[in-house]
Amino acid sequence: MIAPGKASSTKHAYKISQTSLRNSYASLNVFFKWLIDAELVMRNYLADAKKNCKYLIKGKIYQPPHTFDDEVWDTFIQCLTDAADENPKFEIHRFVVLSLKVLFLRISELSSRDYYTPLFNHFRPDPSNEGWVLHVVGKGKKERVVTVPDSYIENVLGRYRESMGLAPLPRLDEDTPTLPSTKTGKPLKQDSVNNIVEEAFDLVISTLMKSGKKQQALDIAGASSHWLRHTGATQALDELNETMLAEELGHASVKTTVEIYVAPAHRDRIRKGSQRKL
Repeated sequence: MIAPGKASSTKHAYKISQTSLRNSYASLNVFFKWLIDAELVMRNYLADAKKNCKYLIKGKIYQPPHTFDDEVWDTFIQCLTDAADENPKFEIHRFVVLSLKVLFLRISELSSRDYYTPLFNHFRPDPSNEGWVLHVVGKGKKERVVTVPDSYIENVLGRYRESMGLAPLPRLDEDTPTLPSTKTGKPLKQDSVNNIVEEAFDLVISTLMKSGKKQQALDIAGASSHWLRHTGATQALDELNETMLAEELGHASVKTTVEIYVAPAHRDRIRKGSQRKL
């Protein structure tokens, strides 16, 4: 008999092994395609290797995205707002976490990179005069426009800018970095933004532990910043259609959005399966 801790460890190792195998095959497949294009090999032998691999489990079970439930997300907002009210240094933590969730952003999209620096004037009124948008450069250096809720403009962006001594709304010609260092004024890189998110998570975990909500605290301890993006996208399903959500998230295909967040085929199968007769 395997001890509970041992069983958990074995299961985790198995999961890592399967993921590693799939990632290795995906990388090798790209390599073989390059070899074929370069006319260095005549065919892709990977299919045969994959077919004969006794360790690789075929097929893929649908896994819904990791998200925070409404109660935990409300705790995030309240905890970070209270912290910022008590100490202005936490205004940036509040801004980063709410931006990642509400605007469906990745940490990298808030961070300064060699080829791009997020600036306040990337927030701007849309030419339609229907609302505000944010210009983002995401994965693969792909540019997209994210819609910005009025509530975010009023309660997140405006508050954060005022804490920096700026006007609530940015000017079109304003080139101030969105996340400047408090010491140097230079735009923050991804490692620094990661640290801000980790500190924000620690604040929420501490609050939940003090409230006796140990399980919720443990769930957040095992979470990543990407859960914020997933939470925002999942909640937005009630307000946006699949095509709109794909554009907000920066997915190249609506199919990706459907497979991750909507999964209609999976839901239909579970619903039908629950109705089978004895």
